[in-house]
Amino acid sequence: MVLAVTAVLARRADLLVVATPLAASAVWGVLLRPTSTPSIHQALAHPTLREGQATTWRVRLADPDSRVEDVAVAFDSSGWIDQQPARGRVAVSLPDDGDEALAVTIRPTRWGVHNVNPALVVASSGWNAFRFVSRRWPTNRQALLTFPEPARFDAAAPPVPVPGLVGANRSPRYGAGSEFATIRPFQPGDRLRRIHWPVSLRTGDLHVTTTSADHDRHVVILVDAFDDAGQSGGIDGRSSSLDIALRAAAAIAEHYIDSGDRVALVAMSGSGVRRLPPASGHRHLRRLLEVMAQVHPANALFDDGRLPRGIRPGALVIMLSPLLSSAARRRLAILSDHGYRVLAIDCLPTHIADDDDPYVGAAWRIERLKREPHLRQIRGHGIAVVAWHGPGSLDLALRGLHHHSTVRSGQR
Repeated sequence: MVLAVTAVLARRADLLVVATPLAASAVWGVLLRPTSTPSIHQALAHPTLREGQATTWRVRLADPDSRVEDVAVAFDSSGWIDQQPARGRVAVSLPDDGDEALAVTIRPTRWGVHNVNPALVVASSGWNAFRFVSRRWPTNRQALLTFPEPARFDAAAPPVPVPGLVGANRSPRYGAGSEFATIRPFQPGDRLRRIHWPVSLRTGDLHVTTTSADHDRHVVILVDAFDDAGQSGGIDGRSSSLDIALRAAAAIAEHYIDSGDRVALVAMSGSGVRRLPPASGHRHLRRLLEVMAQVHPANALFDDGRLPRGIRPGALVIMLSPLLSSAARRRLAILSDHGYRVLAIDCLPTHIADDDDPYVGAAWRIERLKREPHLRQIRGHGIAVVAWHGPGSLDLALRGLHHHSTVRSGQR
């Protein structure tokens, strides 16, 4: 417009030729401006994931006038979230691509609760006559709950026999069950259908068959988050002690839940001591994983020593810990003194002394030497200490617990 006015006043036709297309585009852009402000909707496709799984952050732009042409999205993630495209920036033309293309793939690389901030959205109309920039309110961020990825684990060892409810596992005691135990003389109160006629006819006295009672196994998983030794590299890098503990706990819980056993959880972390009573089923497994995902290292050592309600005497207690704190070692001794079958899993990383800084590596080697007398003291209480190495890590220790239980019950 300035050029057009100048051309008329100065009688410059050349300036009028230059000003005409600029004025036409400006008028055209004003006519194409949206009459209402577009609305932005952002959401995660999946609010819960496992480590290493991916989801999408979708952005939808609602333009009632359909006059917005170009939309750009800039997504800024936290340190434990990978994104694709690598810089989290997407630009599309709505008439050609549509808002379905406004999606950024995000992949959490470590367990925990990750706060995903809303993306910055910039929209413009034709000839850039209209520009809209969304506001990134902190209250609009969403929580991405990331479960620990269960490590590979299978327990080929015999089940640890403990008293409990009727279930799928053999008890060291005789009772109503499905597995044959022995043949004994008839006693008052025995059922007639239990009479073993071949032995009774051969001996002249009535004999009956006995079976081993069936029970549900009670497994208590203790996660020690008093210390997080080592540097975590996420699912694709090296693991810290807490990474090993939570991934192993998830694998053990999933294994016993699939076997129909009842699993309880005690998580000692910076948010206090969280307890889940024993239960079975995949819904309970999800609750276990949710509590594990919210564990974070403790700043102060606190442990009241209590277990969840409903734990029967003789239950199998599996404690996952780097065994660096005195509180964790004291908890093991107390559990053993109360008659529980205790198994300690050493989660201290084997590569912890392989540090680029030689002083840090030497300090960790000294710390491991200082820990050895405490480990011998734990084994002196009859507690097996096993390092976690994936499948088959607990087979030998579980066989030892099974043999110890059958000897105490009188079975051979």
